[in-house]
Amino acid sequence: MVSNQKLDETLKVLNKIKLKKEGVATLQSFFIFFFASIENLIRHGYGIVTGLVLFAVVILGNRFGREGVAYVAVVTPPLAFAATSLFWALIAYNIRIMKVGLEFIGALSSVAPWLILGAIYGWYNFLHQRAQKRISAARARA
Repeated sequence: MVSNQKLDETLKVLNKIKLKKEGVATLQSFFIFFFASIENLIRHGYGIVTGLVLFAVVILGNRFGREGVAYVAVVTPPLAFAATSLFWALIAYNIRIMKVGLEFIGALSSVAPWLILGAIYGWYNFLHQRAQKRISAARARA
């Protein structure tokens, strides 16, 4: 059983992690590429594993990012997944543009619900932080 002291030490270390925009985008892209590639190679398609990873990287990007990184944490996952799925579609079908396009659209549609959930959470978080800044700035002026 884990003692409370070790758990407290671990939480203190995790609370100190604050990534810049570049770090958040790089880590999100890496995790998406890694897990989506593994799922694509095993299942020959994308599904719940990739969807959960997409949703998790949005949450973790907001959690471990510095102040003002929420925009990058929201925008990067769909772009990284689109690049990953396009990469694997090009590898699988070479220059057959219709098959590549069909595979690409199919990949995007298979994780669309997860992308939408991540976008809703991420944009809510981004707009909420921006509103909090405006409120605190207005109170400081008054």
